[in-house]
Amino acid sequence: MKKNNLFKRTYQKKFALLKETNIEMPLQGWIKTLREYLGMTTTQLGKRLGVSQPRIIQMEKNERNIKISTMERIADVLNCDFVYAFVPRDNIDDVIYNQAKKKAGSILKRVNKNMSLENQLAQSEEILEDIIKELLTGNIARIWDEDK
Repeated sequence: MKKNNLFKRTYQKKFALLKETNIEMPLQGWIKTLREYLGMTTTQLGKRLGVSQPRIIQMEKNERNIKISTMERIADVLNCDFVYAFVPRDNIDDVIYNQAKKKAGSILKRVNKNMSLENQLAQSEEILEDIIKELLTGNIARIWDEDK
């Protein structure tokens, strides 16, 4: 568990730094932007990559659909490092807690439905928090299970 907490803290800091960086793709794409900045023609880039000049133009127009391995090759030819990342929109711990809360609400709803038949509705807020705590201890993967 300690290893998991250290892992989470380390990556939460890395995610925060990535989010702060706020790198936006240039309007014309990275390949064309860097190629032009370097003063390189599409023919020259094509020769360095071993592809045709029309293929370079096609890649520049359709950059979002290029394989990662190809982007790495292009970056290398442009003397760059290709970096990709998933940047969480929210704090990871908040994402986990909110999913646990959603799952707990679903569980509580089923319990209350069954208990309402006997006129014994559960005290929602306290029980909801107890269910959340239980879900977050041990194997949290179960919070992502689909309800049936």
